[in-house]
Amino acid sequence: MIERIALALAVALLADPAAQAAPLGKSITVGYLQLVNDPRYDERPGPGDTSIEPPRPVAGAEMAIGEVNLAAAASGHSFSLAKEEADDVAGLVQRIDALAKDGAHWFLVDAPDAALADLAKAVSGRDVLLLNISAPGDALRGAACQKGLVDVIPSRAMLADALAQLLVARKWPEVLVLRGPLPEDKATTAAFEHAAKRFGLKIVATRDFLLSNDPREREKDNVALLTGDADYDVVFVADAEGEFARALPYRTIRPRPVIGATGLLATAWSWTWDRYGAPQVSGRFEHATGRHMEATDWAAWLAVRALGQAVERSGASDTAGVDAYLLGPELELDGAKGPPLSFRAWDHQLRQPILLATSDAIIAEAPLPGFLHATNVLDTLGYDQPETQCHF
Repeated sequence: MIERIALALAVALLADPAAQAAPLGKSITVGYLQLVNDPRYDERPGPGDTSIEPPRPVAGAEMAIGEVNLAAAASGHSFSLAKEEADDVAGLVQRIDALAKDGAHWFLVDAPDAALADLAKAVSGRDVLLLNISAPGDALRGAACQKGLVDVIPSRAMLADALAQLLVARKWPEVLVLRGPLPEDKATTAAFEHAAKRFGLKIVATRDFLLSNDPREREKDNVALLTGDADYDVVFVADAEGEFARALPYRTIRPRPVIGATGLLATAWSWTWDRYGAPQVSGRFEHATGRHMEATDWAAWLAVRALGQAVERSGASDTAGVDAYLLGPELELDGAKGPPLSFRAWDHQLRQPILLATSDAIIAEAPLPGFLHATNVLDTLGYDQPETQCHF
């Protein structure tokens, strides 16, 4: 009990002193920030002559606003979502300042790794809390962490660790890695290399691929050349674009499973997840939007739900008290994934199970049985406290 009180006090001290004087009104505005030209949502080639335009996750936040308002009716609180966008980080800072003048304290942010790192640094010390719903960068939970940044979406390390646990459990220890040319592909590969070392897997080779119309580069997208001349149990592919990965299964020289960007994926959410109330969550979302709920939709939904729960259950009269509850040991958040979820004190990452899924089925949920931890088995995924490079 003493340890829990001490941890709660430590979390409260993370807040800026000015935040402790900000009163909590009955009408609570939650900011939602995104970049106008976020390359992650650019249209990209799909199968055949089709194209794919990834959806923005704001619909998840909008669904949650309705839900938390139902739950908060008895206390008299009401939540609203203020959606803002800007061309760059400087514009997002201006939007934050404008909303903060009107009393907004919490901001969901949908931005790439580098932009979010710059934004968190730019508003450091202000009376605001940013909730990351889409950037998986490990540095955001490590060397570039900020005490005013909370990560709801899983990190690359968590996703990679989940895949590594499955390979250990299946006794598939030898991995061929195929790596794309984008910075995201290199970051994903680095996370998997860390997971492989952590769980005792062997990367037999790392081979770079490149989709190109240049005849001189033809061998760089030749699956036979890339997957030949090596012995492996599984192929891990890092491909943020997805075009190469989509055509990889069943074309490898050896008949082996493909994981990573296609085949078996590690994700925060899948529409095929059918336990712990997940079908009801996915069903409500599909009814409202006409599409499946993605991982970032789920993160946006859960971020608002977490705020609603912290406001209602903390009994706090100011934003600092709500933040202390949100980031403290009392929070037990239902994310429709089984165990209660909470934020890690050392890097503000939401600890959570990771789903291992194909396009239409759940294969496993990590942590897998047999992977143990001294305090919380969910901390077998991602950087644990002794490993963290985050120092608030």
